[in-house]
Amino acid sequence: MTMQTSSWGDFLAGVSARIDEIIVETADLTPSFLGTGLWKSVKADSLKYNTEGASGLNYLEIFDEGDSIKEDETSPQYSTSYVMKQFGKIVSISQMLAETRPSELEAKLDEVKQQRIAANRTLNKHAWQVLVNGFSTTDISSNFPISKLNDAVSMYSTAHTSRVAGVSNRSNRLTSDPILSETNLFTAIKIIREQLNARGLPMGIEGMFTLVVPPALEKLAVEITKSETRSNTANNDLNYYDGIVTVISSVYIGAANSGSDTAWYVFANDPMNLAMRYVYLIEPKIEQVVDFDTKAIRVSIDGAWAMGYSSWESTVASDGTAD
Repeated sequence: MTMQTSSWGDFLAGVSARIDEIIVETADLTPSFLGTGLWKSVKADSLKYNTEGASGLNYLEIFDEGDSIKEDETSPQYSTSYVMKQFGKIVSISQMLAETRPSELEAKLDEVKQQRIAANRTLNKHAWQVLVNGFSTTDISSNFPISKLNDAVSMYSTAHTSRVAGVSNRSNRLTSDPILSETNLFTAIKIIREQLNARGLPMGIEGMFTLVVPPALEKLAVEITKSETRSNTANNDLNYYDGIVTVISSVYIGAANSGSDTAWYVFANDPMNLAMRYVYLIEPKIEQVVDFDTKAIRVSIDGAWAMGYSSWESTVASDGTAD
């Protein structure tokens, strides 16, 4: 029996309403990387978003009564250009399927929910790709391009230069890329605490830290940072890291996802000095339309964003190869 036009219109409206419900239900599902506190989120208003570093000012200077205060200014440093890239997927619900196969219709409606999950998975993968790319000056994956500082070195390097004359190269990569250990973690934190800015002055980074590791290092990372006493020792000294270092593990930086099972990264928990950026022009959105020619309901999810880093001073890493 053929469905009448009015009946088909009502049925179509019902399917469309179900899709709208799923869109609303999944709207609050957000990618987990945003909850780590390691990225700064920025809303762009054009196809390209630029950031530029600055050297900072020198120490304040004493001046006598009647004298002028000495003038100072910052020096421009390296910049990062975030170029928006569009990402998306479409699923279709055919007229014939919708009318004749209710059980398959439910599966198709679940694909609408899966679109939001896929978008969050894509964002998480792209965000953590910044670290996977951290020891390289070129993109490891063309599907997940990384916006980089234009200083001609990798994010983690022993030769970060300054545009201020006379300032020596600075490093945020551990010498000889040591494995993760209690001692090496302290060395990494010390490097961040003593890091110099582009003027050669202390950054003055204080507070807590986050240790980021692949799943293969998660157990070791927790043992080092959360044991009541020092890990892997026979003495009863208190664990220095407990309460100071938080551990985050991500599958997207491990070898199973084109990353490394030995690399580890340390970040200062300093909102004023976040190194990584999530710059978005269009946040992922789900939309639906009825295709006039095929009569299928087509549901899409799409967004436009860029991932990268605009500074490096608040983070240190080792690729863990002990070379």
